[in-house]
Amino acid sequence: MTGASPLLERLAARPERFPGALLLHATSAETLEKTSSRLGALLLCPGDDPENRCESCRRAFEGIHPDLLTIEPEGVQIRVDRVREAIAFGAGRPYESARRVVRISRAELLGLEAANALLKSLEEPGSRLHWILTTRRPEALLPTIRSRCLAVRVASGSASDRARAWREGGFSEDDAADLAIFTSDENADADRLEDARRFRLETVEALRAGIVDGKLASLVLLAEILGRAEPEELRVFGELLADAALVGAGVSAELVRHRAVLNPLLEIARRAGATALENAAVAAADYPPDTRRGNRRLHFEKVLLGLSTAAVAPQPAAESFGSTEP
Repeated sequence: MTGASPLLERLAARPERFPGALLLHATSAETLEKTSSRLGALLLCPGDDPENRCESCRRAFEGIHPDLLTIEPEGVQIRVDRVREAIAFGAGRPYESARRVVRISRAELLGLEAANALLKSLEEPGSRLHWILTTRRPEALLPTIRSRCLAVRVASGSASDRARAWREGGFSEDDAADLAIFTSDENADADRLEDARRFRLETVEALRAGIVDGKLASLVLLAEILGRAEPEELRVFGELLADAALVGAGVSAELVRHRAVLNPLLEIARRAGATALENAAVAAADYPPDTRRGNRRLHFEKVLLGLSTAAVAPQPAAESFGSTEP
């Protein structure tokens, strides 16, 4: 799937863990269409068909699956009656699948009345309904809509393609690699890049201190930071856990996204183990949609302390992989 997160694909293959309300944003409308269509097909697929070739997946892609509804703007906005139709659809019993999926395209065009009608179902969709909203302008959505969705940025093209484009634009090898991870194709902001690097380094240092050195206070403080972090920062946190899981499983360093912090990730993986880190990455992606009553902080505290509990005695040292951030 173009630009899609492997973690999202794994979640879609296990629908019971998939977010009830997902907000996909990207610079490319085509990428959003392909990504949301594939996720919808995976959620409705009755079997294990990662290639989406079965009859159910084919009909989902063609928009004729009875348990999939797509809502699009009519003119300059998405009308409230279409949202009410979607809510009624979601409340009904699935015809074929174990669940239903509603896709809302260009969600920034939800009118105020339509957005307000949608809020309760986004917050409490139930176990048999998944909302997938897409937008190229997440900042244009009402905060109440954004707060009830798991927001995921979908990159256009592969990371290697984006890094090559940044290098051709005159950026260094290291800067191009990080721009491909942290920013969209259209926005190169030095301050944002340095902020993202700082967050990554501080997060990895906190993970290493808590899991390798046994300093639980470091993990509790990290949970506090994650409890009020922005979606992009939470995405990076999940990627770091997933990278550590890959390292722990012994994969090639070329498959790791955040190679700048590979050595500390290797230390973390030796202690926590690949399985515990993969489970933590999946759990981290399913965080509460808002910060009320400290729910998000408590969620990440549970994830991080669970990793600390899973920590094992250090394994024999392996060869380190290159340099890390200063």
